[in-house]
Amino acid sequence: MQVDIGQFFAEHDIVPVLIDRAPLVFAKVVYRAKKLVDAGKELQPVEVREEPKVEWCADPTALYTLIMLDPDSPSRMEPWNREFAHWLVGNIPGRHVEQGETMFQYMPVFPRAGSGCHRYIFLIFRQHCWNDYAAVPRISGKDRPPRIRFSTRDFAYRYSLGSPVAGNFFIAQYDDYVPVLLSHYPDSNDF
Repeated sequence: MQVDIGQFFAEHDIVPVLIDRAPLVFAKVVYRAKKLVDAGKELQPVEVREEPKVEWCADPTALYTLIMLDPDSPSRMEPWNREFAHWLVGNIPGRHVEQGETMFQYMPVFPRAGSGCHRYIFLIFRQHCWNDYAAVPRISGKDRPPRIRFSTRDFAYRYSLGSPVAGNFFIAQYDDYVPVLLSHYPDSNDF
């Protein structure tokens, strides 16, 4: 069954809550455990603990920015930490994410107990030119600030990214693996 990405992103309150326009196409996101991010399907935190491979129909001569975020932090009903940026990479040549400029290293998902389902969204923006991201802090995989209250809309505006060209998302919720993940992160109660 073919899914209309615009309608799908609207039905899941991604458009216009987080971004003004839906991506044009779905990005292919595959985690090491061979778990495919498939248009809002649920994945377990243990399955998405490591950085995925992200692919889209990219112009090999263009540059792109990739953002992965959780708009449901700490919960979808009370998202006072909206948005939590799990991963941020810019100046990606073509679809070679590993060659891009990593600003926020990948951080696994860790929804709180009782917080319900969280949406974890991947958005890829085509840049008009090389962007000077020197003002954006470099954040390791374990550092929290300034991941909290990140604004995709503001970031895209500041760097003239326009609307995303590709995207996808999955759902995850608390399970028994989350405490194991949180044990590796300082200030884990603040997530």
